[in-house]
Amino acid sequence: MIRSALACATILLVGCSETEDQPAGTPVSCAIGGAPNFADDCTMERADREGERLVIVRHPDGVFRRFEIGVPERGLITADGMEQAAVERRDGFVEVRVGADRYRLPITD
Repeated sequence: MIRSALACATILLVGCSETEDQPAGTPVSCAIGGAPNFADDCTMERADREGERLVIVRHPDGVFRRFEIGVPERGLITADGMEQAAVERRDGFVEVRVGADRYRLPITD
């Protein structure tokens, strides 16, 4: 469940330029498909859609998930699909779980 402390947390997004060797976005740790360990295999980027602030997390195989950030009383929520994000605040990041996928996204207060 999203903790109330996350309502004020902002995900820190660092811009990167796109190259042939590295896709656009900031590398983030993820554990995809129930993997037991995290690896820096995913990327995240920021987007805006009709007044919503979004974070898009891309898996290495091209699959992606979108999250809305800054949602009053909730903080971060799943922007697409039926499965809702479970968010737990950690030291310097939030751990987001949707189904069998987990992500560690950096935050600032």
